Amino acid sequence: METKTKKILFIGFLTVVFWLASMCISSLVDDRSMLSNVTQEEVAESWSKEQTLVGPILCVPVYRGTEQTPYTCMYVLPNEDKVDADVQSEILHRGIFDASVYRAKIAMSGNFDLSDMVLSKPASDNKKELRYDWSHAQLMVAIGDKRGIEEGLKCQLGGQELELSQYFNRYGNVALEPVFGYNCQEPVCRAIDLSQSIGKVVNFDMVANLKGSSALNIAPIGRNSQITVHGNCADPSFVGMTLPSTREVTDEGFTATWKVNSLNRNDVDQVFTSVSERKSFQTVGARLLVPGGQYTQTDRALKYAFLVILLSLMAVYVGDMSVRGEISLFNYMLIGAALVLFYLMLLSFGEWMGFSMAYLLSAVLILGMIMLYFKAIVRNGRTTLAVCLFMALVDVFVYVLLSLEEMALLVGTIGLFVVLGAAMFFSLRVSSDKKELKGTEGAE
Repeated sequence: METKTKKILFIGFLTVVFWLASMCISSLVDDRSMLSNVTQEEVAESWSKEQTLVGPILCVPVYRGTEQTPYTCMYVLPNEDKVDADVQSEILHRGIFDASVYRAKIAMSGNFDLSDMVLSKPASDNKKELRYDWSHAQLMVAIGDKRGIEEGLKCQLGGQELELSQYFNRYGNVALEPVFGYNCQEPVCRAIDLSQSIGKVVNFDMVANLKGSSALNIAPIGRNSQITVHGNCADPSFVGMTLPSTREVTDEGFTATWKVNSLNRNDVDQVFTSVSERKSFQTVGARLLVPGGQYTQTDRALKYAFLVILLSLMAVYVGDMSVRGEISLFNYMLIGAALVLFYLMLLSFGEWMGFSMAYLLSAVLILGMIMLYFKAIVRNGRTTLAVCLFMALVDVFVYVLLSLEEMALLVGTIGLFVVLGAAMFFSLRVSSDKKELKGTEGAE
């Protein structure tokens, strides 16, 4: 009885020790994940960073009286704005680390409602008339990282074919600044004469080919905006001011559509003036995750390490009792060390072959080693098979939990209930066998 109590206490002590050792591996996972993020940032510096697209917007210089230099600019946002973005993501490799990048073909269409625009009107102070120079307007689009622009930005506005290839024109007033927030670089612009379009609705069509990394964000700036993003990424994360109105995610890719209007956007007016104020336009979009996510999965697996180590050592203890205590405390230590080594192998193999294959290979190698070691000690094939089969079922159970998301808590709770019931049953069997053994010895 004293030996059994010592073994049980020793198993509890070993479980805590090896669980703490697994936490050291968790720290190593964090370090490797940080290196992976650094690799993503380095690739983004060379390829193109996360993209944010805002536009198109009309910019019109505003003069007071006979002044030759504009004192402000009037900005006109689209009345209708429809965006379709085809995002094809790919994985670039640098050493053993992966970086997610993409190419996006973005088609934009809509119109500007200029029906109530004027060429001039009295100033609010009734001293100087305000003149709007529509003949020197600018069509502008802001992009998060202009290094990602491929093949230029081509637009058709009011029947005119344009290519946005200029920077913001301050019209001689150095105080004028574009209105876009700091998440965008200086806008890409093109001068255009719209003096003949006052009082009309002007249609536009624009195509942009962009490179980017991690995420694509698009600002719904129209009075009525519809933004559709689709691509080949099987595990996107939708971000921004609101979730998509409709979305579909499959193993082949995703499609998401947002419908936003000026009332629920609630950021800027459709027509406003600005000298140097920067405005942060609200955006919607998709974040493209790296397939596999082996570091996240490994970290989740380590959260179950205490349970796996405890159940595995208890299975060894039950097998030990069935062969009348032939396993020494030192044997328990080596088996526990093998269980911790599983997580280190999972991390190492996962960097080369993905989490699923790494989990399978690590489990097979560790369970095979434990099975050979256990059999060499107890010399009982049936007991060895039963113990290792139980440990294999624990590994399968944990893998199923890692594969689930919404159902993980429910399935885990039910699984623990079953395991606890099984442990109670086998403890009764062990106690019964011992009583029978004592009764036989007493009769003799």
